[in-house]
Amino acid sequence: MKYDYILFDFDGTLFDTSEGILKGIRRALEEAGIPVGEDAQLYKFIGPPVVQALKEFCGMTEEEAQHTKKVYREYYQTQGIWQCRPIDGAEACLQKLTEAGLTLAVATSKPEPFARSILARFRFDRYFKAVAGGFLDETRSKKSEVIAAVIKELGIADLQRAVMVGDRKYDVLGAQEEGLACIGLNTGFSEPSELEDAGAVAVVSSFTDLEKLLLA
Repeated sequence: MKYDYILFDFDGTLFDTSEGILKGIRRALEEAGIPVGEDAQLYKFIGPPVVQALKEFCGMTEEEAQHTKKVYREYYQTQGIWQCRPIDGAEACLQKLTEAGLTLAVATSKPEPFARSILARFRFDRYFKAVAGGFLDETRSKKSEVIAAVIKELGIADLQRAVMVGDRKYDVLGAQEEGLACIGLNTGFSEPSELEDAGAVAVVSSFTDLEKLLLA
């Protein structure tokens, strides 16, 4: 089926934000006394909400995770936010999809102010009719919640006409919770077969392939 609405994840999908995220997480974990290895071992922190990731990957309590998140965010919002770049081929794909009349949106667990700032700096904001991200106070942080916010804002009635595009299992699972299919975009931050195992309806390895799939 041809999709009319395309919802994009942000970190690891539209933008390679790994430098800023990894430097911030490394600093926060070191302050917490947790040994940190190579950057590749920290890729799992790219995508999920910070507190969720710290609890899941480091076994932290809610209180410990909140404190560590504060250290991370102090770095990220002053330095790490700009240590990023668009994923190769992203803008060309967005241009083609927009020209084809598709409605594009961003649905990210990343705090919305950070996502909007990066989109504006790189002039990506012009491609999106809606941007929904996490709230800084974490009253909205789950993937399913930001997807639901986009669905509501755009007034999407037929969910079969919409699809999520993301690089981690959290995108696939969050989309499923809201009744959407999800196309996996493997940009190198997911575990082997992570997207397939989560139930992605298709997995592509580049924006060129994504464009061909969506415009076929």
